[in-house]
Amino acid sequence: MDEYAHPRVVVGVDTSIHGLAALRTAVTEARTRRLPLHAIRSHNSVQTGEGVDMIKGAFFEALGEIPGGIEIHLTSRCTPVVQALTECADDPHDLIVVGDNRAGAWHTMWSGSVAGSLIRRAHCPILAVPAPEMARAVQALEHRHARADREDLWEQFERSAPELRGRRRIDG
Repeated sequence: MDEYAHPRVVVGVDTSIHGLAALRTAVTEARTRRLPLHAIRSHNSVQTGEGVDMIKGAFFEALGEIPGGIEIHLTSRCTPVVQALTECADDPHDLIVVGDNRAGAWHTMWSGSVAGSLIRRAHCPILAVPAPEMARAVQALEHRHARADREDLWEQFERSAPELRGRRRIDG
């Protein structure tokens, strides 16, 4: 990535709602700061051509087109996303923009947070963009419904072992 000038705006691209919000924000930041935009798709397969096509599709989904008036570089990398972004944004004046899904403590504990990992590893500012408010409201509603559909463990136990219900014995 050293062949391109610094500073620059680097955005991690995916097609999630918060990823598309990050892409829109990165374009705005690149325009405002008059910096080149580096859109990076990190993936596990070796087919880099598909990654660039996915980035183009994300631009069309987020903005309706690939924006003009700014210098844009599309890169597909077969490395972990945090590594790809920190290697590209290796100057302290760069800006990394990523989507933040705010998945919650359990999800973050088990699968990690890209924004959190970048904060620990990057040598430049990080802008974590949440999903739009409407999407967060829908996600919270879906989470509430998913929890409401789960059966209480005590009720499940009582139904599966009715002979034990009501018999309480305390050995003393």
